[in-house]
Amino acid sequence: MNISLGSAQSMLNKYIDRLERLADEYREAELEQFEGPGGKKAEFDDLLWYHVDPNTGRRTRYLCGIHGRRGKGNAGNRPTDSLPYPYNHLIKVWIIETSNTSLSASEKQSRTSMARKLLSLMDGDLYAQTELTIRSLNLGEVGSVVRLRHFLSFCAGKGLMKKIDLIDRDKRDRSGHAAFDNKLEKLPDINTVVALGAIFSSVFEHVDIHGALSPGEEINMHDALVVAFVLLSLASPNRTSAEITVLPKQRLSSYSESNKEPVYYLDWIGSKGFGNNKNHMLAALAGPITKALNFFYKSCEPARILCRFYENPNRSLKALLGEFKIAPELEKKLFLTQKPNLFTLGYALGFYGVDDCVPVLKEGAALNPMHRRQKTRLFEDKPIYSLQPQDQLSTSLTGRSALSGLPYLFGYSNMPKVFSDKLVVTVGEVQEWWISYYRKFILPEFPLSFSTGESNIRLKDAMFCFLGSWLYRTSSVGSGGKVFQKTNYSVVPLASLGTSVLTRLVGKGRYTTSIFQGYGFSSELILRPHSLRHLSNTLADLSSIPVEIITAWSGRKSSEQTHTYIHTSHDEKASRVSAIMTPPDIDRRAIRVVSQEQLEKTTNLPATLTSTGLCTQNLNVTPCNYLNEFVSQCFMCPETCHIAGDEKAIDFLEKDLSFQTLRLESVACDLRLPTSQAMKRWYVIHSRNTHILSLLIDLMKNSPAGTIIRYSNTSAEFSLTDLNKMIITKVVCVLPDSEGRLKGIIEDRTTRETSDTNPQLCSLLSSFGLSEGEV
Repeated sequence: MNISLGSAQSMLNKYIDRLERLADEYREAELEQFEGPGGKKAEFDDLLWYHVDPNTGRRTRYLCGIHGRRGKGNAGNRPTDSLPYPYNHLIKVWIIETSNTSLSASEKQSRTSMARKLLSLMDGDLYAQTELTIRSLNLGEVGSVVRLRHFLSFCAGKGLMKKIDLIDRDKRDRSGHAAFDNKLEKLPDINTVVALGAIFSSVFEHVDIHGALSPGEEINMHDALVVAFVLLSLASPNRTSAEITVLPKQRLSSYSESNKEPVYYLDWIGSKGFGNNKNHMLAALAGPITKALNFFYKSCEPARILCRFYENPNRSLKALLGEFKIAPELEKKLFLTQKPNLFTLGYALGFYGVDDCVPVLKEGAALNPMHRRQKTRLFEDKPIYSLQPQDQLSTSLTGRSALSGLPYLFGYSNMPKVFSDKLVVTVGEVQEWWISYYRKFILPEFPLSFSTGESNIRLKDAMFCFLGSWLYRTSSVGSGGKVFQKTNYSVVPLASLGTSVLTRLVGKGRYTTSIFQGYGFSSELILRPHSLRHLSNTLADLSSIPVEIITAWSGRKSSEQTHTYIHTSHDEKASRVSAIMTPPDIDRRAIRVVSQEQLEKTTNLPATLTSTGLCTQNLNVTPCNYLNEFVSQCFMCPETCHIAGDEKAIDFLEKDLSFQTLRLESVACDLRLPTSQAMKRWYVIHSRNTHILSLLIDLMKNSPAGTIIRYSNTSAEFSLTDLNKMIITKVVCVLPDSEGRLKGIIEDRTTRETSDTNPQLCSLLSSFGLSEGEV
């Protein structure tokens, strides 16, 4: 019994030993891309990390302690919030690994959050967990389980636990009719779309086609934003929160040829790897789109001007304002050629009344803490438009105080604590503090701002550039979100705009009513923005638009994905079979077509034309689900055949080879490569596959024309088939030492970094016949 117990203890220690060695390995890495609390260099024992993207400066926040600790600022950063050892280190390892992937920032946070949730709630050690114990924790829905799989797979791969497969326990009806009914549920209720049309008319009732609001009328900016997002999602099958939020400032454009019907479009920033483009907008919605965009083109300019000021506060008021028209009664109080301060700029933008004043310390007066009762006599009211950088304001935080200037200027009745160590502060100091605060705590990636995905734009160029007061409304401090997010001077991050639209469309909790309820419609009405993408794809399919065009219009690279968004009935699809079975005429002289006919005749195998050759899979019975990392989607698929002498395919594959080579070079130069296991694995695998692509191109060029070329991944060899002589020749791939090449790249970089650390010292030592290592 003792022997058995000792063996078990040894087995348990094996997992912990591996975890400790893994953590030690990561502790030694330079954490150059991470910051700890307060902007200091990240340390492995910190409970709060910020990942700073080296290319964009985007900061992504990661909590590293026990899951569920809520609050603002540094919440979750107390010593009592730490996960137990050694899992407080494992979560850091997982954050480093996840942050070096190509996922969106929100997905990275979700994956690390699921890992923290498991490590916080599990009973016992990680290596002791089973599928049953993990499922008993009720960690979340199917999406949460999928995210957790990545973490469990990583831990099993490192030998920290046994492999666990969290299998989806889906008891839904999977029959053909049930699957179709499920797809229909992804379409929006048409009554919801009609209701939103009525709400749009109500919101923009007093806005003309040029975007001007009628004198004396008001408009709810947040409601206008919500219906504008819905309108653009109806006009184009886009990813609402990932793409509309980063729409550049512009007006609706059109193009026509020979006096034909115009085609309407917008300059569009793509997402999920799809490039920027001129995105087609439905002509039927051109009128309301024109009205909405013209409105936001004008009304969001004050927020864009603030962004320009935050980027460069030293420009004149005239340069900052550009085409923005100041109200005449305000303009006559200002000097446009002078450099404004924060509050005189706010005055020009209409944040204050014409004659609004704030108390400032009288010139030459000295405020003594010992004589608080007399300080009222030391202040005098001064118009906001004439404030100077040297004017001194009281640091009183209560708007009810007679001397309170800051609360009024920032639009708060009770202001959060700032300047607590001073009695007065100059306008210049307030301006410097505010710009620093905004860029550090509200929008750290400024001047860029990101959507909920990875798309971004300079905030001053965004169409939907919103002031905090428009989105969050005026309220006392402490009610939700970030401190100071409700002031006029806080320009809202674009990701927050996308989230706010989703919240208003679906309604969340008792504190947020949906936009439907706000305009008298049933509380049961909701709209998930992504459902409009399903609707537009389906309507396009019903209009007999080719799937390739729908794919491009939707911003996808693969037409296979488009089919999951098209919900056309079976009867409608059946009516198209004759057209599918009778394809348009093709060039029967093309070598690919000749080989297709010869292959079908000789081997009795199905052969479908592809962009780079032939596919021998019966696609009518088994649709293709093969994916790879290359532009040529069929490359390395066991069912694909390439044809020697196929010039079009060779040209396509050579361009793909050039692109993949550039990707490898980009990763080889990436600062994250030495510390990222994921990037190292990708480099080794992709180097091997890119080399195989180059060998395939050589065989297609140098083999007899018409030779069928197939690649076997299991045996790492090409099979060359002469259909005329029915002779098969095997060509073994001589694969490069990709791991050795990777090691050399890392060692060479380390050597160069070491040699470049102190060139003056190296020069001095060499003059004495020494090297730095000999000292």
